[in-house]
Amino acid sequence: MTQSSSPVKSQPQRFVRLRKFAARVGALAARVTDPFPLTPLGAVVSVLGGLALYYLGIKRVDLVVLAMAGVTVMLSVLSVLFVSLTAVALKVKISRTLAKVTRDSLALECGFATRPGFDLPSLWWVPFVTVRWEWVTPEATVRVVKERRRLHEEVIPVRRGLFSEVVRRVEVSDPFGLARCAFRVRDPRAARALPSVGALKRVEVVRTLAPGEDMPNPKGGPDGERADMRAYSPGDPIKFILWKVFARTGDLVLRAPERAFSPAKQTTAYVVSGEGDEAAAGVARLLVETRSLGTQWVLGADGSDDEARGPQQAMELIARSGNTPRADGALGLAAFLKRHASAGGRVVVLCPATPGPWLERARAAAAQGRASGTLGAVEFIVCADGVAPTVKRSRLRRWLFDSKPAEREAEGGGDPLPTQAQLRDVCSALASGRGGVLIVDRRAGRVYGDAHRRALEAA
Repeated sequence: MTQSSSPVKSQPQRFVRLRKFAARVGALAARVTDPFPLTPLGAVVSVLGGLALYYLGIKRVDLVVLAMAGVTVMLSVLSVLFVSLTAVALKVKISRTLAKVTRDSLALECGFATRPGFDLPSLWWVPFVTVRWEWVTPEATVRVVKERRRLHEEVIPVRRGLFSEVVRRVEVSDPFGLARCAFRVRDPRAARALPSVGALKRVEVVRTLAPGEDMPNPKGGPDGERADMRAYSPGDPIKFILWKVFARTGDLVLRAPERAFSPAKQTTAYVVSGEGDEAAAGVARLLVETRSLGTQWVLGADGSDDEARGPQQAMELIARSGNTPRADGALGLAAFLKRHASAGGRVVVLCPATPGPWLERARAAAAQGRASGTLGAVEFIVCADGVAPTVKRSRLRRWLFDSKPAEREAEGGGDPLPTQAQLRDVCSALASGRGGVLIVDRRAGRVYGDAHRRALEAA
């Protein structure tokens, strides 16, 4: 990483650490206050109402204050009573229901709503009570859909991963905010959340054919007959345009010379974990599902020493990589390439667009393989969900809000989007080797080649 990238990445990392610390403190405070049914607002209203009822309503015989304070105290008492009794009844009912569920695992997908089969009664007959809940583990967005007087759950996972159980936090409260009681229930069903492929339909970034090994005929050119087709580019000879195709489809294509190819020995792919790695995992899933890796391939990922040679194993590895700590990205890349990559095969590394500790490890692993002679060129595929818009701020605002990053978060929560400077730094660092660098935008469904990368570096 160059020196110019250090101020770019320090600002978001400081903000992320602060956000994680605040989330931990908030979770701990919630665990302590969840069993108590009285909220801070309810405590203040109850105390003030009681004091007004005793000193003004009873001692001074102020009938107006007596009526108002009495209603306030009675409302607080009823809210606490109904909320507490409903919370106890719901916890017993949910625990009995979850104890009878089947042990089938939940199949989830990030970015898409799924109904796991969990529902609760709407409790329309109980006054002063509203019910809502959220997922604690795994992290997901919960939407409650009311159908036939029952509340059905729809969840959208935020991050991929394998989870042994689902932990829900159910909160019972009153509409006035005076009483609230929450408890946690554990669903024994395991859950597997796969990354979304976004708008990508098919990514032809991994070719399973390598240039031919035969020498061309010295009496002819290195290319063969014009049996292939490609899109027309300015400067191409007009005589090779396929006019019949243009009349039928409106696309300008022309005959291209076919080149000699020989099958590559094996495609070796690896998924790197880090900040903003959901797009890389989604692209890896798409490559496996569309068979873009060819017939002979091996896939590895952070968080596991195993390798996958089939679709089912690959999905397990991709999901398990979501449980890897962000600081451990690319720790197993060097060992994986040493075991499986060869100089005659194709090596592809799918990585995030946000710099992190994984960047130097990935560069070192590729350089180590090339130095030992056991590894050819390594192709890096930098994956993202778009780039955060550039926000121009004055010098005073930058000084006052130095710790606030300008990037927005990806859709559905998750990690912040990389800035253009971060994407440029990652591509420049990975392009220093002999391999190529491609950029894949999962949200837009587009693939950018070397020309776009060079334009980005020159910006």
